[in-house]
Amino acid sequence: MIAPHAEVLLLAAMVGLYLYDSARLLHANEGVLMASLGGRWSLHFGAEHFTLRGKEPFVPHPLLPHRPLYPFQWKQQVAAGAAPRWTPPPFGPYKVLAPMVWLMALALFGLVPLGLFSRFGNVAIAAGIVLFYAAALLALGYTWFQRRALALSARQVGALAFESLTCPPFALNLVRHISWHTQPPEELVSAGRRLLRSDDWNATLPTVIKRIDNAISWEAEGTPRAQALAAYQAALHQELETCPPTK
Repeated sequence: MIAPHAEVLLLAAMVGLYLYDSARLLHANEGVLMASLGGRWSLHFGAEHFTLRGKEPFVPHPLLPHRPLYPFQWKQQVAAGAAPRWTPPPFGPYKVLAPMVWLMALALFGLVPLGLFSRFGNVAIAAGIVLFYAAALLALGYTWFQRRALALSARQVGALAFESLTCPPFALNLVRHISWHTQPPEELVSAGRRLLRSDDWNATLPTVIKRIDNAISWEAEGTPRAQALAAYQAALHQELETCPPTK
């Protein structure tokens, strides 16, 4: 068997580090709201049938590193109590960071492989290194000046800068790292119902109901929580039945 070339291993390592850094471990009662920079929201959960250290792995779309992710908790019952509505932060800073993230991605997964596997060699690699660090420093500088708008402390920006500059694949998750620091007070399903477009919410409801089914199967029959889950499940089924058909 022919051993892989060092260049292939290097590229695989960069991809692996990027995916590893983007992954999150979620509790069963946690979920993620992801936003496009145009303001369209989607709701996501961790892996349904696989756990790691008792948590569900969640890997965001690898081709959408510019979209912010917000972690939410889910109380999984109707009478969960009124929580304050969460106001999403402005997308303006994220729109500025998006092209910088893509320039870094072009440098790492465009110019560097071009240098490794073509006749352009060291010239393309050097261009990739220069482009990456120029874009990274520009993005980190912008993050520093916008830290209040992004709800980041100086220490958090420093930590982002350190990991981005010392491990380049981690820098591609800069937008995700920033948004993940947010602590939304609103409950997951309440926020999803309010923020998602009606057709997107209708398409997501069956997944939410399936999650309730899983929670009921793990709960002892007749307990107060089991009864609350069953009532919640019935309410969600009723909501699904009254949803207008998705076109």
